[in-house]
Amino acid sequence: MMSSSIEEDFFTEIDDIAGSFSAKSISSALAKIATMEIESVPAEHRCGLLRRHAEYLYMMSDYQTLKEKRVEMLESAYNKARQGHLTDPGNFECAKVLCSTCGRLAEESSLKKKLDYGFKFKTYLDEAIAIYDQDFELTHMRGRFCYTVASLSFVERCAAKVIGQIPDCTYQMALDDLLRADQLEENIAENQFFIGKTYMAMGDLVNAKRWLQRTAANTTEVPVEQEFVDDAAALLLEKKLKSVKI
Repeated sequence: MMSSSIEEDFFTEIDDIAGSFSAKSISSALAKIATMEIESVPAEHRCGLLRRHAEYLYMMSDYQTLKEKRVEMLESAYNKARQGHLTDPGNFECAKVLCSTCGRLAEESSLKKKLDYGFKFKTYLDEAIAIYDQDFELTHMRGRFCYTVASLSFVERCAAKVIGQIPDCTYQMALDDLLRADQLEENIAENQFFIGKTYMAMGDLVNAKRWLQRTAANTTEVPVEQEFVDDAAALLLEKKLKSVKI
């Protein structure tokens, strides 16, 4: 699913600045967007501008090593994406960015906000998948959501019930989506890591070790991705996995 050619033509300069999405080029694209007043942009392109603003903020958050700064940037991205989604609910790219920012905030925030963002995320995810259901990121996010819900502690479940009805999710549902995401796009450390974690939660230590080894073998210059690589390496040092023969 891609933006229309008319929208791409309108945003050619910004897209060219963003280029290959390095930290430097994304920062330059954000600086360009900051000079644009949303009211001066034709109505049909406002969602496109808000989506790009949100997407680039989300990308830049991956380079933030301080959690507070990362969350601050993600909250700004979420607000821009939500504004864009309200402007054009049928825009898939914007809906996907909204899911990404909301889902990441659910993971990065304290318990109360985590649960609030989690319920919002499920709503946005359902809306985005209804538009297009063959996307790696959405499939991965749904798998992670199922894993997170299946992993909730008793205290977390009690707190969640105060906010809303907890979805019926299992580790098998999480695994099905994560493995499907791997078929859609291979060698993504983040997805590999959660496949390994899900197998661990299900007690399948052989497959858990296989997938965590794949994760730990990745090389990256992106701090957030490196966290998954490091976490996988740390899990592989645990006694129960070190003793597993492959």
